Amino acid sequence: MLRKWIEASRPWAFTAAIVPVCVGSAFAWLGGAFHPFRFVLALIGGVLIQAGTNYINTYGDYKSGVDTVESAVTCPQLVTGEMEPRQFWWVGIGCFVVAAGIGAWLAYMAGWPLLIVGALGILGGYTYTAGFQYKYAGLGSIFVFFLMGPLMVWGAYFVQTGTSNWNTLWIAIPVACLVSTILHSNDIRDIAHDRSAHISTLASLLDSDLNYRIYQTLIILPYASIIALVATRIVPWTCLLLVFTLPLAVAQLRQSEAARASGGEQRLMLEATSAQFHFKFGLVYFVTLLFGILTQAVF
Repeated sequence: MLRKWIEASRPWAFTAAIVPVCVGSAFAWLGGAFHPFRFVLALIGGVLIQAGTNYINTYGDYKSGVDTVESAVTCPQLVTGEMEPRQFWWVGIGCFVVAAGIGAWLAYMAGWPLLIVGALGILGGYTYTAGFQYKYAGLGSIFVFFLMGPLMVWGAYFVQTGTSNWNTLWIAIPVACLVSTILHSNDIRDIAHDRSAHISTLASLLDSDLNYRIYQTLIILPYASIIALVATRIVPWTCLLLVFTLPLAVAQLRQSEAARASGGEQRLMLEATSAQFHFKFGLVYFVTLLFGILTQAVF
């Protein structure tokens, strides 16, 4: 039974929370501040918020009638009757409560502003498809850009330093763009279903070609922003090593073009490959920031 609950939390999506925490923490380390225990707690808290969001998302989609046996491919537990909806809601709330407890402890160590960041993260996760349901108002990709990008990177930095650095908002742009590609590609895949269910996502509100242009822009923009960040000395030159991920970016661009032209399997796989690219880019971003720390130590 535990395995079913773990699968229902969508653990393959946890990298969306892990990457911004790692990037924000590495940036703090560049400035000489790093506390391993706080880092681990921040990772656990971020993953719990992600898990809680996923549980409530599944619950909200089910209660709204959006999910069907045909459409709920990744999380069919509720539409198939395998699990109880109310249990999903309570487990999601439980994840948020534990994450809030971790956040309160980190705020005690680092400072009260972290309480606001944590509250915004939990509120954003819950109201994605419950309460305000901003996903159905075409705001999902936009909110996720800020919640899983600047908010989490800034929060991870603050956990380590207890101070605010607005450069964290700039270094979060590559992460924010790529996490948005995951949700946007999901929405592109579900356009026909979402329209039939009478809900609005950003993808369903736009024409097909524009959706793919937005997706491709979100793939390209991280590289342009890295060049700008290095040029302005916000991040070390070692971040230019992200050039080695360019073949992966080109593969994503080609797949998006294939999905635009023919749909089918390419469109179905775009979300999964977008998540993989987000993780790989984020991992290399994290490592290149650590290389920057090493070069500081040597030179």
